[in-house]
Amino acid sequence: MPEVKILITEDESIVARDLASRLQKMGYVITEVVDSGKSAIESVLRHQPDLILMDIMLQGEIDGIETAAKIQTIAKIPIVYLTAYADRETLKRAKATHPFGYLLKPFKEKELQVTLEIALSRHQAEVEFQKAVEVEYQTQYQAQIQEKQAEITRKSLYLSMLSHDFRTPLSIVKLAAEVLQHQSQNLTEEKKQKRFRSIQTAVTNMDQLLSDVLAMEQTDAASLKFSPARLDLVAFSRDVVETVQSLTNQNTLIFTSSLPENARPCLDEQLLWHLLNNLLSNAIKYSPQGGNIWLTLSGNDREICIQVEDRGIGIPLEYHSNLFKPFQRADNVGRIPGTGLGLAISKQCVDLHQGQIAVESEEGKGTKFTVTLPIPTPIA
Repeated sequence: MPEVKILITEDESIVARDLASRLQKMGYVITEVVDSGKSAIESVLRHQPDLILMDIMLQGEIDGIETAAKIQTIAKIPIVYLTAYADRETLKRAKATHPFGYLLKPFKEKELQVTLEIALSRHQAEVEFQKAVEVEYQTQYQAQIQEKQAEITRKSLYLSMLSHDFRTPLSIVKLAAEVLQHQSQNLTEEKKQKRFRSIQTAVTNMDQLLSDVLAMEQTDAASLKFSPARLDLVAFSRDVVETVQSLTNQNTLIFTSSLPENARPCLDEQLLWHLLNNLLSNAIKYSPQGGNIWLTLSGNDREICIQVEDRGIGIPLEYHSNLFKPFQRADNVGRIPGTGLGLAISKQCVDLHQGQIAVESEEGKGTKFTVTLPIPTPIA
């Protein structure tokens, strides 16, 4: 057990010597015996004691209570007062300095021993608690720093990917426009139409990318709100399918619904548009030309089920667990453009509805996304 060092501040020399003798017999080390507040402060700086026994009445300009207050500004050392005075004003002043003990003279040796042991034990407990608080604070601070660094890294990657994904369709537009401007007279009508289609496709890709970026930015800023209202779900879904179909002649979108035509569940129209648009656009993007894509609605009085299915390239099993995180793309996408934001946005839209989204997919065979959205009122 390490030695405990005690500073005695007592203006009566006989009492001080007797006190020092008792403490040494108890196993304590006396760093110094002083009789004034000034000397006590100087001794603290020199020896850094573990505890101070402080008489309230001292020689010099300041008493023991004032001395204790000054010491507490330079060192966290427990102080036990020794005094023959127990009047209310003295006690009030002493309490303001948060002492670890208060012994009235004359006191018995056992009282002194118990008071010191309790004071030292309490001080050790406070030190350990403070250390634990500091460790917890540092842990939380480091976690916040790491989270911030991860966010900066993510945004840096985000900007790099956006830069690349915008540059590609812009290059296509630029090249096609230059060919049409300078070589139009040498091109057949079929080749001109091919150049026009490449421009239209590039513009469509940039428009989709911008939609994804804006939606993702809203979720990051927590500004994507959930505003449910009664929605003609069948008509709405049919309109989305027709809009997406009008942008491509590569695939055929097939819409089926077992819901009543007048089904009007409480859903957020904007979120549902992001959800269906992303799932259908992904299905088109990763399906072979000429393939079918199915959007199916079903449900009951408690929930709506939305399924989007394709026969495209599929998603390798090892990518399923991170599929709904931003910027996640499987290694089988090849040169197919994309940012990996669409499914992350879809997941946010589902979460705001307090729903579930699941995926069934096998590489080379296709993918089916199933979305289940709870509804608080009957769908019809």
